[in-house]
Amino acid sequence: MNPPNVPNMTQREKLEFINSEVRSFYEYCKEAGISDEEMDIICRPLTSAVRKASFKRWTRILLFLVMMIAIGFTVSQTDTFQWHASAVGRILLIKLLPFWDWTPLYYNKCLVDKHQPQKVDNGAFATGDCISCEAVKSLSRISNTGYNEVFNHNLLRGAPVVVTDANIDWAKVNITQLVAGDQRLGNSVPCRVLTNLRLGRQPMELDEMVTRITNTEIPSWFVHFQNCDIQAVKSFRVLAPRPYFLSPHIPPSHFNWLLISQRYDTHRFKALDLDPGLVIMSQLKGKNYVQLKPKSPCEEVCYTLNTELVEGEVLVVSTHLWDIDYLPGVGSNMALVTETDWLET
Repeated sequence: MNPPNVPNMTQREKLEFINSEVRSFYEYCKEAGISDEEMDIICRPLTSAVRKASFKRWTRILLFLVMMIAIGFTVSQTDTFQWHASAVGRILLIKLLPFWDWTPLYYNKCLVDKHQPQKVDNGAFATGDCISCEAVKSLSRISNTGYNEVFNHNLLRGAPVVVTDANIDWAKVNITQLVAGDQRLGNSVPCRVLTNLRLGRQPMELDEMVTRITNTEIPSWFVHFQNCDIQAVKSFRVLAPRPYFLSPHIPPSHFNWLLISQRYDTHRFKALDLDPGLVIMSQLKGKNYVQLKPKSPCEEVCYTLNTELVEGEVLVVSTHLWDIDYLPGVGSNMALVTETDWLET
């Protein structure tokens, strides 16, 4: 019987041919009375070659995977890849909104609430923190100061303080130019937005939101929003550089807020939903009226504090004790609020 034309055979036919030849060889050895041990010795070169070929194949596959992972990791660190991945991710999340409202998870700092309940029977909060602020009846206004006076003489005894000599020229701040000149800032999506204007769909990228606000013909409006995108946080830090009295050991802000209003004449204060920590409110333009309310259960023990924050002044307060509300001044106003992790130690 002539052997088949192997080069013209398909891969399946080749495997079937090899399998039939091996079976024939095995049956021949059995008929010849060759034992299994002897067959193992006879076939050892073949099985060894098969093992080596399999080892080489898996080694090549492993090296290929390692190389692809290394290339993928290198590419993922480039700004171009991260920008496009972020854009695609935003588009997918927006497409998901009709089926799943993920915005509560986006706005939360943590998936699990880490705040401890502030109840009257919580001894540490009731007997400690409330005592700290029970004698604070007004805000101190200081200048030419330092870390020791701001923190040790005021904050550590529960007293917020206003520093009046920030000495920063904010008169030329233009929010439209700032956003237009920074692509990452413009593409960021603000969270915790509150305004009297109907902005339409949410979430909305910052450049589109600023365009809608600044192009409006409405004579009276206000808006405030939180930046929780790290690139936006970094960009907005240029509005209010690190205060001269802040110690280097205090970390930079992890979130910040922008408060803007235009001839918004109202008597209702606007609440800021701030995390516990160190908050610095910098008045960039105009003025805002600020109300500091003791947190529960200290509202029956401590006083509500009121102050007027004018251009060039900063308010420094620990939000472990106080909630912050503000009332826009009549005119053109802008303020930046920074949130920083800080323990009163």
